[in-house]
Amino acid sequence: MSIRNRLRLLEIYVIISLLVFAVLAFTAFTRTREKFVELDVERLNIREKNGQLVMVAANSSRMPDPVINGKAWKTERPAGMLFYNGLGDEDGGLVFGAVEGKGKYGAYHGLSFDKYKQAQVMALVYNDHSGKYRAGLQIWDRPEVPLSDILIRRDEIAKMPTGDARTAAQAKLDAENFSPTRVYVGKNENRDSEVTLYDAAGKARIKMLVTADGTPKLDFLDANGKTTYSLPNDAVRAKN
Repeated sequence: MSIRNRLRLLEIYVIISLLVFAVLAFTAFTRTREKFVELDVERLNIREKNGQLVMVAANSSRMPDPVINGKAWKTERPAGMLFYNGLGDEDGGLVFGAVEGKGKYGAYHGLSFDKYKQAQVMALVYNDHSGKYRAGLQIWDRPEVPLSDILIRRDEIAKMPTGDARTAAQAKLDAENFSPTRVYVGKNENRDSEVTLYDAAGKARIKMLVTADGTPKLDFLDANGKTTYSLPNDAVRAKN
């Protein structure tokens, strides 16, 4: 075979190789769906097309720090799943974990929903201390002050000299971030079925129970926690 023919074959081979490479490269970059039988990861990020983070599933060591208004702060978290709104702020999540030691255990599970630019405002919570546990729905009253502003102010106060001014500033900050429970519906540590309504100061004002032995009870309380009216006892006394 002449040199000219060999060069011609080589040119054809190069052209075909480039075409095959181009097809493979195009396929690799345009393929949008993969099927996996099993996948082991320590953290999984779900993002919008613009790169905005919308969900994270991770183990405890790779859980991200909370973020509000671009302000992040350090905290320890158990493994779980976090959700973010369209602004990049954390918006709620699912966490779970358990520990054992010295013959005792602790377990916690929570599915929470955050108020806009604040902390959790509603959650399904299970909190167990060696068999003495609560499980139910809890609702908080969160302030309008963004949590990021409170965190910045907290850091500023921490840098102040110890004294009355620092104490007063901390008290003011605590008042601004006061977040009382307003509603609890669930099972309490005494194995009672409980519905409790709280006022804006976090004081229980109406408590409805069915005790573990099946006794129903409805109490109305004043701001000091004293029962002012109770059913069925007061109704029975009034009838008699």
